[in-house]
Amino acid sequence: MKLSTRIPAKRSILTVPVIPARANRLRVSRTIGASAHPINIRINYIIVTYDFYGLYILLILIIKMEPDSSFALRIMNLQQLVVLRAVVRTRSTVAAAQTLGMSQPAVSNAIKNMESSLGFALFERSQRRMNPTQEALILLNEAEPLFRMQEVINQTAIHLRHGKKGRLRIVATSELSESLLPSVISRFWTDHRGVEISLETQRLDAIMEEVESGVVDIGLAMEPHQRSTLDFEPLAQIGMVLAYHNSNPIGRKVVVTPRDLEDEVLINARTSSRMGSLIEAAFNKTGARFEPAMDVRFMNVAGHLVEEGLGVTIMDALTASSSRFRALQTALLEPRIDVTLSAILQRSKSNHIMIRSFLQHTQAELRKRGFMLPDETRASPSR
Repeated sequence: MKLSTRIPAKRSILTVPVIPARANRLRVSRTIGASAHPINIRINYIIVTYDFYGLYILLILIIKMEPDSSFALRIMNLQQLVVLRAVVRTRSTVAAAQTLGMSQPAVSNAIKNMESSLGFALFERSQRRMNPTQEALILLNEAEPLFRMQEVINQTAIHLRHGKKGRLRIVATSELSESLLPSVISRFWTDHRGVEISLETQRLDAIMEEVESGVVDIGLAMEPHQRSTLDFEPLAQIGMVLAYHNSNPIGRKVVVTPRDLEDEVLINARTSSRMGSLIEAAFNKTGARFEPAMDVRFMNVAGHLVEEGLGVTIMDALTASSSRFRALQTALLEPRIDVTLSAILQRSKSNHIMIRSFLQHTQAELRKRGFMLPDETRASPSR
């Protein structure tokens, strides 16, 4: 006991710390709303004022109110509820332990701790059976939405692990959005029903910007310009062909050269990729004039103009294979012009499960149509 004394002429004040004991704690309940929150009141000091002549004595209790720490223990966590449900279902701590992959003592201790914290029994023990009390059944009934939510979260985690849930944002040129991606998305969707898919159609420069900024996950284009901040993954090599209306006499030729096109109305797709320069270089190589009569932005648009009988165009064989074209025919070009279809990716996303799956489906669809990378083409006879 600590004693401090200040004695005036006729009066003394003593401040006496109370000896720790259960007697110095009072328990009250403060009500907030509809819930009662226990509070402990601890007496820290007793101030005693007295008169030497015994005229009066004044006691002042200095108290401290603090929340009852044991109340926090009464909030059951999900793991405790899982244990409770297992014991209720099996009526045995041994069987519950086997179900949960725990030891029997751990399950028994968990039940005892819950009962101690809650202040009431959860089970009636009789002949080695654990019969749940009405209170335990009420708790489990209230907790059922939590168990369902846990199952949903677990399933979501599994789907995320296998790329079956989430969002995939794709951007491609107009040609690929029309000729390739509907089939690829159909294949991908079969394995990834829970994935939200977004497809945008843009010119090449916008595709590069959107991939780099993270607005989209995958960009698809032919002969994209290289950029040091992005990854470019080749998917297939595709030859260029001459596209003409099925009524055009040029279709009598098996192979067409740029010189054969000097008297034709040439429709040119002014792509922002290297494809335009490759076509022009082929004309220059043969000494033919490269003088387009019409310019458009995308090759599939040029193809639709050809279908109207307005002229001929040079496009990639993949675009020419679109089912949208009814009256369009193709012929081989000499000299041969090859272009590469590539996926454009952020480096941080290159190994994402969902992206890898989408690119695998893309290559599978390309192979189905006969478009492969040069190494795959050389290896195909030995397969």
